[in-house]
Amino acid sequence: MQLIPENVYHYLHKRQLIDEEAVVRGHFMVHPVKTRNTILKVIVEPHNSLFVKQTGNDAVSKSLFLREINAYDLFKNSQTFSAVASVTSRLLDHDDENNVMVFELLHNAKNLTEYYMLTKNFDLHLAREQASILALCHIRPKVETDTSLFPKLLPWVLQLDRHTADAFFANNEASTSAIQLIKDNPLLLNALSQLGATWQYTHLIHGDIKWINFLAIENENGISQRLIDWELADIGDPMWDVAGLLQSYVATWLLGFDNNNPFSNKLPEHMKFYDLKNMQPSAQAFIYQYIEEKSIPESDHPAFFTRLMQFTAARILQTSVEGITFNTKIEANNMRCIQLAFNIMKNPLAALEELFDIKLYQYV
Repeated sequence: MQLIPENVYHYLHKRQLIDEEAVVRGHFMVHPVKTRNTILKVIVEPHNSLFVKQTGNDAVSKSLFLREINAYDLFKNSQTFSAVASVTSRLLDHDDENNVMVFELLHNAKNLTEYYMLTKNFDLHLAREQASILALCHIRPKVETDTSLFPKLLPWVLQLDRHTADAFFANNEASTSAIQLIKDNPLLLNALSQLGATWQYTHLIHGDIKWINFLAIENENGISQRLIDWELADIGDPMWDVAGLLQSYVATWLLGFDNNNPFSNKLPEHMKFYDLKNMQPSAQAFIYQYIEEKSIPESDHPAFFTRLMQFTAARILQTSVEGITFNTKIEANNMRCIQLAFNIMKNPLAALEELFDIKLYQYV
């Protein structure tokens, strides 16, 4: 059954997920959201609304559906992971036959990309809370915890040495060309291969950390956050998640330049708020808080920051190439991303200072 605005009420009613009295009073609206999945926001009342997500029927979509369900099952049934439920949106129902998940729709919630754009404020409290959320999620499962349903997969960008360039995005010449550029660079390819070889299959990870997957929720007590979209959840390397948040700062800045003016080093007027220097205090607050939460000793800081920056470079490459799949050519900003990733891989600690104004000698 394919859900559409015209049939979602009957589907939800059949599964006893809808407040009939509120609907009778005229409180029922459906807002479709355009993504690769079917997303329907069902507005009933401000604090009684639903977020309906349906994935496709192909093997990849089914796998992503099951990974998200497995993550929520872990939060619900494992005492070790139960605290994670407090920082996610609540899963109310799932339908394995039709690949449907129904979540609570959080009132007054905006994803971080929207929030930063509207408020023009990189609130340090939010950055620290993001670090706390990731630290809470990054749990090493106990031996007796069943994690067999997680596939334990490497991110595709760390597998470039194992496949041809056209193996990742079928029938997309632009992304294939970008991947080939990366593969033709020995430093980049070797660095990515080494990250893949040293990947740690040790902790629960979200797998797709970026601003759009954090929701900022305003209420009478201020702002809180939730981490959503767990379809890439896995048992893997927690550094990938931390790097995902850092690449959100860098990629937003880099991809904000004017593609039609590739030699300019100035952001367009509407993007000047995203100058990296404006975002540095927020990025610093995030990193420092994560280090504190995970009790990473000072003696480990050189290795921690080196690996973090290398993973950040990999995430920048991944974000850039995945963005190309929606275009027909490689844009100037995609080349900026590849060049910056090269610079980071060449000297991670120099890049740490240049991009985030963090000098390692402060910690050693």
